Amino acid sequence: MKVSDCITNGEWCIPEYIVNRDSNLATHICNITLPVDDIPDMLCWASVPDGILTNKIAFRTLNGIGQRTVWANSLWNTHTPPSRSFITWRLLNNKLPTDENLRKRGCFIVSICCFCLQESETSQHIFFDCPVTSNLWEWLRKGTNQSLDCTNCLLMLIGGLSISSKMVQQLVQSIIIHTIWVIWRERNQRYFHDKKQAMTTLFNTILSEVNQSYNLSLVKGSPAMLDYNVAKLFNIPFKVKRITPIHGTSWKPPSAGVFKLNCDGSSIGSQPCGSIGIVIRDSDSNFIGAICSNIGHATPLEAEFSACMLAIERAQHMGLTNICLETDSLQVVNAFRTKLGAPWKMRARWFNCLKFCYGIICSFVHIPREGNMVADVIAKNGQGLSLYSTQWWSSPPSFINSLLLRDSLGLPFSRLA
Repeated sequence: MKVSDCITNGEWCIPEYIVNRDSNLATHICNITLPVDDIPDMLCWASVPDGILTNKIAFRTLNGIGQRTVWANSLWNTHTPPSRSFITWRLLNNKLPTDENLRKRGCFIVSICCFCLQESETSQHIFFDCPVTSNLWEWLRKGTNQSLDCTNCLLMLIGGLSISSKMVQQLVQSIIIHTIWVIWRERNQRYFHDKKQAMTTLFNTILSEVNQSYNLSLVKGSPAMLDYNVAKLFNIPFKVKRITPIHGTSWKPPSAGVFKLNCDGSSIGSQPCGSIGIVIRDSDSNFIGAICSNIGHATPLEAEFSACMLAIERAQHMGLTNICLETDSLQVVNAFRTKLGAPWKMRARWFNCLKFCYGIICSFVHIPREGNMVADVIAKNGQGLSLYSTQWWSSPPSFINSLLLRDSLGLPFSRLA
């Protein structure tokens, strides 16, 4: 038996023996949307929303995702020169050619720390235990007023991530990386060229490197004394992120004879439960109707598409032929314009909606969330409905009356940035 044998006049016609044997399966099949027009079959990659298999996805599937480390972004970023990060990376993996590691490779050499001339040279000693280089770490602790564990590179990098201020966090991580680089460069100068620099020179080198690194960063400080003191210590411009309101966004009624459908999707939880909200108004801002629905498990993208598809289906049911759909999802708007990007699970239903839209006067418009507040509140209300249930209002419910009034008066909503 073929699938086409179970379809008659564009509708499911499940054989009776299948219904008797497994009624749940028959119900599940009948809930699958059939396309109005024939659309070509396509292979879909189930793990991605649009079902398209790219080279990137194939590579990750075949090779798996590598081990993730919490300190990777601290080490490899756009504002730290790779030559500096590389030294820290080698230290973390114990791959620097210190006397200790050279001995492990079979080089029989006399070893002594070129800084203190008291202990044999190991990675742990020259970077953290040596009384000479430990002055650099003590200066870092006091200058930044942070309680860092300066006996281990990994613990320092992880400890820097716990700093609340983004600016100070980035500066501390940059200081750690450049201090390790300065120590290793000074070690090589003393070891191979018999050249020795004063400790103040090393301090100034670190200050200069950190200053140049910060100039490549886009992060800004907060108006706190810690940020100010650290910026003053390193002689860097104290860039403060100013909180300014974005230009207010207000809902605008459509042109005469046009019905505007605002739609929004909501998805909450680690195992996301989706809900959708739609409000329909005319050119005089009159309330025509609203609908919310609990759609069960759905990602945020699936919830947004479900909201737009239900809005189109509702317009078709009401016989509306001149509509404007507004959503705060750019992906939905782009999918309408390009016919690409819709979740593969909703492909047939999406194409049915597009066919209806192309047969009437229909426009898709993107609006910021602040201009879509009524649909947003209705969608969140749908989270309280029972699973897969839908509610329709022919008169406005009380919980959106104040928002409808604001929209009818053209009052804007603003947000801080």
